[in-house]
Amino acid sequence: MRNPYLNRLFKFLRSHVLMSFLIYGASAGVLALALWVTFQFVKPLPPHKVIIATGDEGGAYYAFAEQYAEFFREHGFELDVRPSKGAMANLALLENQDSGVQAAFVQGGITSSEEHPDLESLGSLYYEPVWLFTSKRFRLKTLAGLKGRKVAVGTEGSGTSHLVRQLLHENGITPETAMLQAEGASQGVPDLLEGRIDALFVIAGVNSKTVRTLGESYRKVNLYSFNRAETYARTHRFLAKLTLPQGGIDLVRDLPARDISLLAPSANLVIREDLHPALRYLFLLAAAKIHGRGDMFAAANQFPNGRGTLFPLSDEAKNFYKSGPPLLMRYLPFQVAITVERLKILLIPLLTLLFPLFKITPPAYRWQIRRRIFKWYKQLKKLDMHAYDLTDPAEARDMLARLEEMDRLVLETSVPLSYTDYIYSLRLHIRMIRQRLEEIAEQPVKGIGHPVD
Repeated sequence: MRNPYLNRLFKFLRSHVLMSFLIYGASAGVLALALWVTFQFVKPLPPHKVIIATGDEGGAYYAFAEQYAEFFREHGFELDVRPSKGAMANLALLENQDSGVQAAFVQGGITSSEEHPDLESLGSLYYEPVWLFTSKRFRLKTLAGLKGRKVAVGTEGSGTSHLVRQLLHENGITPETAMLQAEGASQGVPDLLEGRIDALFVIAGVNSKTVRTLGESYRKVNLYSFNRAETYARTHRFLAKLTLPQGGIDLVRDLPARDISLLAPSANLVIREDLHPALRYLFLLAAAKIHGRGDMFAAANQFPNGRGTLFPLSDEAKNFYKSGPPLLMRYLPFQVAITVERLKILLIPLLTLLFPLFKITPPAYRWQIRRRIFKWYKQLKKLDMHAYDLTDPAEARDMLARLEEMDRLVLETSVPLSYTDYIYSLRLHIRMIRQRLEEIAEQPVKGIGHPVD
């Protein structure tokens, strides 16, 4: 036989848990629905893979892109490095949605934002010095002196070709007045050293193989100093005047033997406007790590920056250069930070609903508990009104039996201990009616049990 106390406890727990589930479950359901609706307006997680266009595989763009790819891997993303013919080709890839390219390294000054309204910039990354090496057969005072010469101006589609042809045109050097060869460094270096061309333009870093090779070949070639570099920099705002100090290429051999003035655009990190904001910040973090070390021409932490950009800075880049990375990205792993960041919008409905739910749910729970008790008062009131004018002892005994059953059921009603005072208050009221009915029930029935005179 089951223990009656255990049976009562089981019944209490079952009813209590069910009621709690209904009340708090309904509240949780409303909250979950609100969060789901809000979630539809939250920007999705960034794609796992993004494609960046660089230059040829032997160039600086490609080398830097490999470093970016390693940084992306460390943070759980894949950066697909795609070689190209150069900066101009990169712009075409960015404009072509079918290419899948969403980011690219592009040389400053080769186009304008009006020509590419769908592109944005994440900033300037580093200076790209323009080097001009000429044959020892002649001395060059100004670029106008290249008239009639064979000049390698960079491959078609490259930023080098675009900028060099522009500078030469300003000095009266055109395909009609000089032999402009569409050659890059790979072909131009041996041609210059072997005398097949007279001059070679190169855009590269001071530590590049091309600059090292030609700088150390000082017996065959000269390194041109742009003595009018200040004029070019003031005429073209995307250009900066740089100084290669004496010995900047080789201290042991004192190369060059004097300070050299150079011109330099800055490399830009350009993106499509539909690139996910989280990936923009990942690119910016990578740029700060890779280019923030500085080099011969830039101090530490000078790059990346928002100056000299081809296209308008994205909002993420503006915030990054003004205040640094978002707070969460400074202290949390990147994947965690972007997840928390994108869910911040969910706090709005969460906080909006939680406060009224916390205010409403406890009273609703109390009302459910008290309803269990107060339902008996409705029956008790009917009995009380009926018993008020009652005089028949037999009917009184019948009502007493009903009150006895009600008292038992009330006692078995399961409520938390904090609500037992309601139970005993109800039982007290039942007892008051029972006392009145007991007085009536004890009276003898008319015609039965009366003494005979």
